[in-house]
Amino acid sequence: MKYNVTHTFPVSLEKLLHAREERYQHLDQFPDLKNVTLLEEKKEGNIIIQKRKVSLEGSLPAVLSAALTDLSLVEESTFDTTTNTHIFKIAPPGKDNVFVIKGKSTYSGKGDSSERSYDVEVSSGLLFVSPIVEKAIEEIHKHSLEKDRKSIAKFLGVES
Repeated sequence: MKYNVTHTFPVSLEKLLHAREERYQHLDQFPDLKNVTLLEEKKEGNIIIQKRKVSLEGSLPAVLSAALTDLSLVEESTFDTTTNTHIFKIAPPGKDNVFVIKGKSTYSGKGDSSERSYDVEVSSGLLFVSPIVEKAIEEIHKHSLEKDRKSIAKFLGVES
């Protein structure tokens, strides 16, 4: 299942990119991000490599709770500061067969406004229920992206 999401911000691309990086350094200011733990981060030239763990306690559909013993996800990503492109993979630890979210987000700007555009694909290997799982994960991921958009907007002071 594929989908696209675009968020627009009334700030320059430079400010948006700064907020993207900095808000995870100030998690105490963003209750919506408290379920995120940065496990690893390293920089190799213009590439930022990150690994984060996201707790799913209380937000997992019943169809998935039965398939997972660890109610969390691991996100592995690279962000290219030259192209402002973020490539990511999100999956339950050691359970890529349950579902995988793969995607690419691109940050761009024109003058005093900027946007990030996501191209995302969700896939599940669970027999018989994979369409249900994919649709549920799509909805959860879109909601998560909206929470993320709000955290960036709040960090930028353009939304309360």
